[in-house]
Amino acid sequence: MSENTKTAGDGISRRTVTKAMAWSVPAIAVAAPIPAFAASGKPPTVLPGKVFKWPGGSCVNTPSGLDNNKAYLFTFRVTNTSNKPIYIYSVTITTTSGITFNTVGMTPGLGTPLAPNQSTDVSVWANSSDSGNLTFQATATISWGHNYPGPDPDNHAPIVKTWQVNGTPTTTSQGYSQCQNPGYVGL
Repeated sequence: MSENTKTAGDGISRRTVTKAMAWSVPAIAVAAPIPAFAASGKPPTVLPGKVFKWPGGSCVNTPSGLDNNKAYLFTFRVTNTSNKPIYIYSVTITTTSGITFNTVGMTPGLGTPLAPNQSTDVSVWANSSDSGNLTFQATATISWGHNYPGPDPDNHAPIVKTWQVNGTPTTTSQGYSQCQNPGYVGL
């Protein structure tokens, strides 16, 4: 007797029951969390550069709020490795030595887009609690995203870079003019 053959009193064939069972198993959708960078690419890369002591009181056209007697210039190279433009929202500089820095300006300014697969030199001006040629371990925390002024819908984690600063020479002692912003200068 074939599996599809019905006999009196059998009702439904075994094959029909098997097919029905196969189709009655509920489909389970598996949803795995997708990292924010999956939609927008990797976070930007940041290379810290030299830190300069800004010469006391001798420069014009400095960012508003800069204390020319205790001011420093931090240099970075930022590369956008994502597939969308990025914006830097803020840069915070901290140290483990007790020296404090308060960011007061940045070039290019906040709100300047960085195109995909492009690099730019970023200069950050900061007031300090000290005014000398300093040695310290610095940590830069850089918040960023894909729209300005934010918050970014992808909610990217900030980039945190720590490096050793072995002195903060003036720009003139490094061959630049008195108040020149040299841009990124590698360590």
